[in-house]
Amino acid sequence: MANANDAEAVLHTHLTLIEVAEPEILHELRADRRIGPLIVAQLSDRVAVAAPGSAKEVVQYLLKAGHTPKVIELGVSL
Repeated sequence: MANANDAEAVLHTHLTLIEVAEPEILHELRADRRIGPLIVAQLSDRVAVAAPGSAKEVVQYLLKAGHTPKVIELGVSL
């Protein structure tokens, strides 16, 4: 019988995360009709997951909106 504390780890690859300094920024992004639909999950008050394949579009929107996104790409082979 599995214990409630036994959780399986799930590894996601090619996941686009949006992390902001202030929760209000993420709230504004989610409310924006242009980028809001690209945010498919919120992990915390400052971190969200963007739709698969939308990284370039998200970065372009953030730049156009006057934000200065820090883009980190990691290529990991397991």
